[in-house]
Amino acid sequence: MLSRNRYDQVLDLAVELVAMNPAEIDYGWIAELLQQVLECPTATFSEVGGDGVTGLGWPRTRLPTATMTEVTRRNMERHPLIRHYVRTADRRPLAITDLMSLRRWRSSATGSDIHVVTGFYDHLALPLLSPPGTMRAFALGREKETFTRQEREFVERLHPLLIAMDRKARLSRSPAAQNRLTPREEQVLELIATGITRQVAARRLRISIRTLDKHLEVIYRKLGVNSHVQAVLWLNASRAGKAPEPPAISPPSTTTRTSESP
Repeated sequence: MLSRNRYDQVLDLAVELVAMNPAEIDYGWIAELLQQVLECPTATFSEVGGDGVTGLGWPRTRLPTATMTEVTRRNMERHPLIRHYVRTADRRPLAITDLMSLRRWRSSATGSDIHVVTGFYDHLALPLLSPPGTMRAFALGREKETFTRQEREFVERLHPLLIAMDRKARLSRSPAAQNRLTPREEQVLELIATGITRQVAARRLRISIRTLDKHLEVIYRKLGVNSHVQAVLWLNASRAGKAPEPPAISPPSTTTRTSESP
């Protein structure tokens, strides 16, 4: 069974996916939550297609982004999961062992190459909707044990939420929306402006402190400030009708493209 801590993380992730505004969606952050809940050393979100490999979200991991991008690019035409999703319309969550035996995978050139770089064999993919000939997916890696039946069931139940979240983001996201505070962000800022601690604010909103900090990070970026003090000053000026519209600040790019096509 999932531990109480992991169960709470699952609920927190599900609630945030349902409530998340398109402008708040951060694929790297979601990959990191999946990594924590499933206790994997590595989790990524990437696209594979005609332009090569595009790293859209890379959570904190022991492997540099450039390393993960390179090993994916090097094996993208041979990796069973990538090849399957690119060549078919199947968008179910799958593990390596759904396509071949773990023994066969371990002895393959691709499996060995990836293991040398990452240290793990078992892979689990959560694909999102994408055009034929491409793949957009979260990918999780595990070093020793394979993913359990309970973990696979959790992933299968979460998968429709990830697809709905992604569809909402792709249909609704715009430059203007990215720089406007959402109702949830306004609620967070209002609470912080009262002087309460982040821990108390998180409890009142019934979210984790990690989720609250993510909201604050987005708020600071949108307002062009660096601290909650500056954000509160902006809020007070806005209430007095003195604050200009938040500056149109482009979010820092997390995209890493390879220099060559496959």
